[in-house]
Amino acid sequence: MSDGSFRMTVLGRTIEHLGTQMYKHRAPSIAELVANCWDAGAKECWLTVPTAAEYDPGASVISVKDSGDGMSENTVQDHYMVVGRNRRETDHGMVHNRKVMGRKGIGKLAGFGLATKVTVTTWTAAQPKGLRFSMQLDQFRVAAGKADDIVFPWSQVDKPANSAPHGTEVELSQLRHGSPLDLDALAETLTRRFSRITRREMKIYLNGSPLPEPTIDWLFQTEGDDGFLEAEIAEGKTVRYKYGFAKSPLRSKELQGFVVYANERTAQAPPFFFNVESTASSQHSTRYVSGEIVADYIDTGTDSESDLISTDRQEVDWEKEELKELKAWGEKLTRKILRDCGEMMGEELENWVIADSEFGARLDRLDTPTKKQIRGFLKVLGQQSAKNEPRTRELAESLIRAYEFRMFHDVIDHIEEVSTDPAKLAETLGRLHDWKVLESRAILEIVKGRLSVVNKLEAMILDNAPETASKITHDNLHDLLAGYPWLFNPEWQVFVEEKSIGRQLREWGQQDVPQDMADKRVDFLAFEKDAEDIVIVELKRPGHAVTFDEIQRLERYQVALMATRPRCRRVLVYGGTLTVPKTKLPGLEKDPDLQLLPWSEMFHRARKFYAHYAAVLNGDVSDPAFSQKQKEVVATRRLLEMGTAHRSREQRKEGLGNQDP
Repeated sequence: MSDGSFRMTVLGRTIEHLGTQMYKHRAPSIAELVANCWDAGAKECWLTVPTAAEYDPGASVISVKDSGDGMSENTVQDHYMVVGRNRRETDHGMVHNRKVMGRKGIGKLAGFGLATKVTVTTWTAAQPKGLRFSMQLDQFRVAAGKADDIVFPWSQVDKPANSAPHGTEVELSQLRHGSPLDLDALAETLTRRFSRITRREMKIYLNGSPLPEPTIDWLFQTEGDDGFLEAEIAEGKTVRYKYGFAKSPLRSKELQGFVVYANERTAQAPPFFFNVESTASSQHSTRYVSGEIVADYIDTGTDSESDLISTDRQEVDWEKEELKELKAWGEKLTRKILRDCGEMMGEELENWVIADSEFGARLDRLDTPTKKQIRGFLKVLGQQSAKNEPRTRELAESLIRAYEFRMFHDVIDHIEEVSTDPAKLAETLGRLHDWKVLESRAILEIVKGRLSVVNKLEAMILDNAPETASKITHDNLHDLLAGYPWLFNPEWQVFVEEKSIGRQLREWGQQDVPQDMADKRVDFLAFEKDAEDIVIVELKRPGHAVTFDEIQRLERYQVALMATRPRCRRVLVYGGTLTVPKTKLPGLEKDPDLQLLPWSEMFHRARKFYAHYAAVLNGDVSDPAFSQKQKEVVATRRLLEMGTAHRSREQRKEGLGNQDP
């Protein structure tokens, strides 16, 4: 064997469509490379991924190495270099006594979803040396409609030390993402992307450690062969499935819902509930349910026409006729599981409260009908709040206390009104606890004042108020929202207004700022209070028709800020009119990192939120933030008396207004 060259014929934009665009997310791209290890007969697969401290897009390397067959010169040229080769047609769906995972012949391109350079080193037991070649993304940039014969020189290399007698290593360099991979999230994703059988027959290591099994404290799990049950959903169509209910909410989306496996690999990624979660009873149980479905029959074909699974193995085409039985069965099962989980969680909370010595003694002092009613409410509350959590104890305390003080019949009436909705019940009880259900004219004035601010927002929307102050009027939406940032979302913490991206990145420790972004300004930046993710907020006046270029510009802002804050999404507040090509709109609507927020929706949400607060304010209160509330009352009175949201220079120096909901 001597040095030489491999050749690949590529039609224009093939790699762009099949590599960089089809594998947009890094974890699925890595999973595709791991699947190639399986199809090569590997018993081990080693992933090496730089840590956050080590990560440097220009210098870091991501490596996927296996103990599979390896490839000879002829195998690389005749098989690996053929884009679109359907391995199942030649191998009849089996290799090394395993079901073949690959099908479309493009998994080799997945590396270009992470890097612009892919280096392959491969060696076989029959050859004394291995061979190595590299592929650069720029080599594939062929004009649309044209074909090109691309040459990849290869050279002989020594077999890697301390490696299996045969195998392949794929190294990804010149990485395309500015932020490092979350290694814990990657491990969790890979664990869910490959079945237990796969991970048993091929050990997967991440930076030297085996992939850990998810740790879930179960309240309930199905019993059967390894926890699996079996169902024949139609003649010749059998599935195996298992599920369980966690004792506390599952924080990771990867662990929530079902994952559907076919041929030991993901066909439908989690969290998946057969799209019934929005209409099922006990829909709040989705945070506690985790399960697996094995449906090999949906991926038994060898031709392209019978393919039911997306290329990146993220989702199944559920509209296909071949899947109607599985879809109907899954919908019915999921509705039952969510209902059962809700009932079980409710009973757990009810029993926990009754067994508590303090709560039990207080319940015993109430009459029998009242105790029965409270127990019913506890069952509903249990679908939203887990036992043993401090917040849950506070909610139970508020519920019992509301009945202990008979003067609060209006509060009890409201509890009864929301008693069928776990989220609303938890929200109501939470407010009762936080405000101690005590009368306070100061807080009531704040709530009424906030409703007046909301009404001011409505008037400005209807008047097509400008985004910023102008020669015609000082009154503007930007100043109103800066003075009352809770209007955006009560759960956000707005911390920046009208700041250049370059300055913000430097404050976050990023000195290398893209020149085209240095002077670009964002309207607002906010933390989401639960996760502290960054939200980029861009305002467009109500009468402005948003263009596709403006949406793309906001995305470029996001990409720049992700250099230091990878968990970042964007929100565009606009008047409800989009001048976007019809072909682009579905992609925008499905983009998880983009929220198109009409002014009307923001207004209605704010009004509903604070009107509901005003309805429960009856009783005395002790508020530790009372001085802040007093300042807000003064600011609100000034707004109402002057009739303008414009802030003076002195008021701007005071910074953003109070944001407590």
